[in-house]
Amino acid sequence: MIRIVGAKATSPRIRYVAPVPRDEFSHTSTAAARPDEVFAVLDEPKTWEEIGGVDRVTDPVVDDEGRLQGFAFEVRAAGKAYMGFATPLQRIEGELMAWNVDTTEIRGTTSVALRPADSGTDVTVTLEVESKGLLSAMFFPVIASVIGSGLPRSVDEFAARFG
Repeated sequence: MIRIVGAKATSPRIRYVAPVPRDEFSHTSTAAARPDEVFAVLDEPKTWEEIGGVDRVTDPVVDDEGRLQGFAFEVRAAGKAYMGFATPLQRIEGELMAWNVDTTEIRGTTSVALRPADSGTDVTVTLEVESKGLLSAMFFPVIASVIGSGLPRSVDEFAARFG
């Protein structure tokens, strides 16, 4: 038996919080170039229109050394345009460039990892996306499918430009 002294007994409010829909997509292709050559291209804003699920890059921010520091972008998914921003998450020269990405409906990360290979450089692009709101949660399977379905082709085409 529980006895509460000096306080009013109330039942706790239970609030259900639905899990946020999320997904991850990754693809690896081999570029016929050294890792430093591939990495240098990642500092070119137009590169992110070729990989990473971005349709159009605008307003790139580049530092005095020519390193890309962020950009605005547009993504088209399920017949709708989503404007967003990419901000630095992690950068390891010659090995990894990763961005936090944020739009009105989805957020996540985009990363490009480079690893030396016998025939050049293995390029692995990974997209992690999650819903931000109720409307995007309802349409998340369609949005995620569009984002993920184009990744293998875009990574393969990016790697092929070096050979």
